[in-house]
Amino acid sequence: MDKILIIQDSPSINIVLKSRLESAGFSVEAAETGEEGIRKANGGKYQLILLDLNLPGMSGIEVSRILKGQDNTKGMPIVLISAMDEEEVSKRMKGIYVDGYIAIPFEGKDFIEKIKGFIKNSYFEKQNKCRKSKQKSKTINSRN
Repeated sequence: MDKILIIQDSPSINIVLKSRLESAGFSVEAAETGEEGIRKANGGKYQLILLDLNLPGMSGIEVSRILKGQDNTKGMPIVLISAMDEEEVSKRMKGIYVDGYIAIPFEGKDFIEKIKGFIKNSYFEKQNKCRKSKQKSKTINSRN
């Protein structure tokens, strides 16, 4: 079962997200602050992190920078969730790496399909990197 971490400060949005994701078969945990989200991400293996851009205290931008900068969390895909339009999010996220964006409000089936797509793409990307690394290692070994 794929495990998702929601880092979002609105309890009502967390309830809706958690309900939709769990009904689609995902295991879900939530954090209401950036600091709590970083602690949970460091302590768990998540296939996806849904991150609110506008968190109180530590912003989603700061959380993303920290998670993408740590060895144990840099491979976890991060998808921003926000009520801002995509253009505004793009402006605010210049120079910060995230794996995607989902606008709030979100539609049920489309939302779940996007989530599945982010997880699938991340899984295949990791598999491809692993294959390329093995191929490179074989090439180097065959030269010796």
